[in-house]
Amino acid sequence: MSDDESAKTLSVQIANQIVNVANARLEDGAEAAQIAAGLRHAAANFSAFALYQSEADPNDAQRAVEEFIQFFEYYLERHAPTDKPQGGLYQLVEEAKNEI
Repeated sequence: MSDDESAKTLSVQIANQIVNVANARLEDGAEAAQIAAGLRHAAANFSAFALYQSEADPNDAQRAVEEFIQFFEYYLERHAPTDKPQGGLYQLVEEAKNEI
């Protein structure tokens, strides 16, 4: 397994652990929107920390934003109800993509 494949595997494992924590909070009665806000906050905080801890180019911040958008779009499609037309947030993301 290459270093890149190992890193992707580790990142997926970490993501799954974080989702498990979020699901536990949901089971405890926390609102999904509040959990999601906390996750975004934590992701932004740690991503900024990691950027400056590495020797990465500061332009990597834009790449991180683009990567988030790609993940978000993927999961919007994956979690979208199939029996209703897509609208709301999905439509807003699509409009924003077309403006970029």
